[in-house]
Order: sequence, then structure tokens, then C-alpha cells
Amino acid sequence: MLANRIVPSLLLRRGRLVKGVRFADHRDAGAPATTCRAHSAQGADEITICDIDASRNTQMPDFVSLQAISDNVQVPVTFCGGISDLARARQAMESGADKIGVNTTALDRPALIEELARVFGAQAVVLGVDVVRSDGTPKVYDYRTGKASDRASLKDWVRAAVDRGAGEVRLMAVDREGSRSGLDIALWAEIRDITDVPIILEGGAGSLSHIVEAMKAGVDSVALGTLLVFSDNNLLKVRRFLEGAGLPMRP
Repeated sequence: MLANRIVPSLLLRRGRLVKGVRFADHRDAGAPATTCRAHSAQGADEITICDIDASRNTQMPDFVSLQAISDNVQVPVTFCGGISDLARARQAMESGADKIGVNTTALDRPALIEELARVFGAQAVVLGVDVVRSDGTPKVYDYRTGKASDRASLKDWVRAAVDRGAGEVRLMAVDREGSRSGLDIALWAEIRDITDVPIILEGGAGSLSHIVEAMKAGVDSVALGTLLVFSDNNLLKVRRFLEGAGLPMRP
């Protein structure tokens, strides 16, 4: 049986961590390096850091904070936000990233995925997909416009990105982000049906039982934000709870 992954997902803005609800109303969530050091020590399988202003404001990603984070952790780091070309991807790698995450920059220029995979390998390219539901149908969401994108259907976009070289997919259920209403297992199942690459599901985990429910349904990788930031939970407690529920975790 494959071991399950727990991935802290942290949002970076102007040198601080923040967390919001459905991509809005962000509150301060602490110092990046200190928080990531704690997550690493408590058993995070890896850590995802997203500079949420870099793409939105077409500015240089915060590589200074990325370097500080990488200097303080012993686990792989995925960095996303504002990675629009090979030069920025290389700088992210030189600053300590192990994987590169792309989202809207890949929507704007899908060939970016091929370029990154050619240089760094597919295993180092993570496709981030923000998803909203419209009349029950999941659609790709573009946070820059605040609307669903009409460029491609969700499944067509994931298939195309994987064909171009994305080696992993991170699914964010925007409707549930920060809501603590439970993970969108049905969304994961729809994408699991069309690709064999690893999938990380994010958005809505508000209790430890939500994670158990998702993993027992087949989800093997869950990204956590609010559950770790604005609650009394930490990764030691999360891992113990999951192991107690009979779910195999990575050592």
C-alpha cells in the first residue's frame, strides 16, 4: 500500500505568510522561515510555498524568503507564483526549491511546461489548477479575473499539461479554500480518472476527520493550510491521528 502525504501549503505575501478564505480576506499567518522549520521538524512530507502577488502583479517572486525557508527545512520545497520563464525557474531552484509550480503562467503560455520539464525533469514540474464549480461543473479558475477561464475545460487542460510534461497536479478547490467544509473528493476522482501522475488535493480540510475521509476514499496526498494555521493542530497531531485511523504515512 502506498504511503500518504501531508503537505503544508503556505501563501507568501511581502515577506510574511498569510491565509484567507476563498482567495480573499487574507490575514497574517506568521514568519515563513520559522513556520516552515516547525513543519519540517514535525514531519511534513514536503512544503508548498506560493507567492500570491508575483503573478497577479507581474512582479519578481520573493526568492529571498524562499532561500530563508530552504535554509531552515529538511524536506522538499515546491515554489510557485510568478514563474513565467526558465530564468525565474532557475533562480527558484538556486534559491532552494526542489520543484517548480506553475498555474496562470502556464495558462498564458502552455509551452512553459515543456520548457521546464526539458530542463528540470517532469518530476520537478507541478501544475497548479484552481477550480470553481459552476452549476456543479468544475471549471478552471483564474484568480486574476476572479472568474472561470474559458480557455479550456478542466479535464482538457490537465490532460494537455501532463502531455507537455507536468509530473504532478495540485488541485485547489477554490469554493472550499479556508472554509473548513471538507475536501472535494469528487473533484479529485474526476481528475484521477484521466491521469496517472500524482495529485495533491487542497481546499476545505477543517478537521482531522476530513483528511481521513479523503484518504480512505483514495486521496493519497492532501495539502493543508487553514487547519495548520488557525487551529490547535500541528503535523505531529495530524500524523498520529491518521496513523491511528489505519492510514500508512511516510516515515
